[in-house]
Amino acid sequence: MTEHSFLARPSPAFRDSYLDALREGFFWARHTPFDDDAIAFIAGHFADYLKELDKDGQIPQADHGHRMPSVPSTTFWLVEGGDFIGTVNIRARIDTHVLAHFGGHVGYAIRPARQGQGHGRRILALALEICRGMGIGIVRLSCAEDNAASRRIIEANGGLLLRRSPPAWYADYPHLLYEIPLV
Repeated sequence: MTEHSFLARPSPAFRDSYLDALREGFFWARHTPFDDDAIAFIAGHFADYLKELDKDGQIPQADHGHRMPSVPSTTFWLVEGGDFIGTVNIRARIDTHVLAHFGGHVGYAIRPARQGQGHGRRILALALEICRGMGIGIVRLSCAEDNAASRRIIEANGGLLLRRSPPAWYADYPHLLYEIPLV
């Protein structure tokens, strides 16, 4: 049931469920799921792992051999009861080339066992409310061109297709760039 889910800051309260999600193959902002060794490391250093989630935007990022400035962002987890369902990252500003053309204000992912149940629509809708509260008038976000589920989620939340972009140094696959007006 998606109506009882809510966004929470990453917390040790959801540790076991989050680790279960990683074992299912959940990943976010990575190209591949974590292997068993990485999951064991996260499990053994969970408090430190949670601290690292909020360092996104605090240090320059290296991607595809390019050093890019990053922007402050905040991570939330979609949870229901004691269960971790998914994650969303919200950036207050997207004043870097990469974020303006790929990535945008919002990025989200739902754990495999909970996909196809409406949680993607829910996490994006809740994230848009936070964006609205931050004063963001138009939210920009992207998805892989072949990700039909993400396209449906974005469009169900008012997403308007801005353009199709071919692969580039910051995205090795074609992607779609959307905007969602909040004003």
